[in-house]
Amino acid sequence: MEKARAVILACTPEPERICASAARISSTKGAATEIYENTDRTNIGSLIQKVVALGHVTITEHAVFNLAFENVSAFYEEFLIEFRLAAYTIKSRRYVDYSEMGGLLPGFRMKDGSAVDGSVARRFEEMSKDLFNDYNTLLEAGVPKEDARFVLPYSLRSHIYCTVNARELLHILYSSLYGRGAAYPEIKQIGESLLAQAKEILPDVFGELERVEQGSENKEDLLRSLVAGKGLERRSDEDSALVELLTHSGEPDYMVAVSALAGNTGCSSSDALELLRDSNELVSQVIDIVTTDRRKRELEQVNVTFRLNDMSLSCLTHLARHRMQSLVVPSFTEFGKSRTCVLPETVTENEAAKEIYMRCFEKSMELYMELCDEGIVEEDLVYLYLSGNVMDVVTTMNGRELYHFLKLRCCDRAQWEIRNYAVGMLAAVRDISPVLFGKVGPGCFMEGTCPEGTMSCGKQVEMKQLFSNM
Repeated sequence: MEKARAVILACTPEPERICASAARISSTKGAATEIYENTDRTNIGSLIQKVVALGHVTITEHAVFNLAFENVSAFYEEFLIEFRLAAYTIKSRRYVDYSEMGGLLPGFRMKDGSAVDGSVARRFEEMSKDLFNDYNTLLEAGVPKEDARFVLPYSLRSHIYCTVNARELLHILYSSLYGRGAAYPEIKQIGESLLAQAKEILPDVFGELERVEQGSENKEDLLRSLVAGKGLERRSDEDSALVELLTHSGEPDYMVAVSALAGNTGCSSSDALELLRDSNELVSQVIDIVTTDRRKRELEQVNVTFRLNDMSLSCLTHLARHRMQSLVVPSFTEFGKSRTCVLPETVTENEAAKEIYMRCFEKSMELYMELCDEGIVEEDLVYLYLSGNVMDVVTTMNGRELYHFLKLRCCDRAQWEIRNYAVGMLAAVRDISPVLFGKVGPGCFMEGTCPEGTMSCGKQVEMKQLFSNM
């Protein structure tokens, strides 16, 4: 199994020069280009260090890095894409055949520090081989790749392109080396490699990592200790809907409409609200104007928080790819290995496929429990999780991002699991905001024509009717 690695492919030309120029522009006479041209290329490190030490870390955002990640695990992929201020392009597991992809072999450790039994790695490799063989068998049985992938282990290889500025890379590296990722050897090793490469390029920024990025990332332990013995129990599988609307901005329809009138006519907020409350038609007209404009800033004044229950680890990747949200993902070591799993219709409709599929989760759980009992470090066991294991997450999106998310994910071409969540989220927000979110649905519903071109589902009429009557 090839070793995971990360490589800086390219970066902003003369990154220290642009960071130093940014440090000078607010207090130096002259135009931006003049300051850049007059910035000394050879003696600027002390300036960058001084400005960054004062907390003005924004100057580092002008240096941008293009990264390639090779043979990293799906677990590392999930860790990485939770950092939202970056661009990611990932090899799709919906469309690419992963039967020959293979996976990462973790260096298993014992909790007590003793030597690991040599059979642990062998049993893990045998399990991984079996899972990839079962994945291939499911494909041969007619199960689509996007459904067969649920039996793939979280050790499977992933390949990623990432573009990120220096400031966000500082966040990623600190979490990898000193924060929530430090307990995982794969994450720490990649962090060490990336930090060494970044120091070669921009030493006066990345040499200050521990000074710039400070603080602990152990809230899971602290919160569990805080409420221990207070009667809180883990949610049961039966007591919650797929989508729970936890909280939202008060009266979203009026909030958007008032923001639009107050911000664009200069009227008082109270006058705008009084006028709008006297006319539902006016509310709808204002929202029509806002939602058909390219610059929908008024939608950003509304926030909605959801709890999404029993989401597969694969689906979590789909959700996390949406950058403009506040996503809370629980501890993988505590909640990632669920006893339940997502169950696709293409599997339940085929008894032979269902037997293979369910046995994958049983075998994986059996080995997981064996290794737990033998004292293997919990962080090393995340690679035994299957992509179809489930967990609960919480996310907050503003109205504008929610429009974007629902337009893409309510589409019949979207992956079925994320589509189920999107439709549930849409139903929930239509209850609290019928005017604003009554206009939301898949692209064909919102725009009148299908944006998928030749990949269209061909059911525009049915889709328009479905989301009109929802």
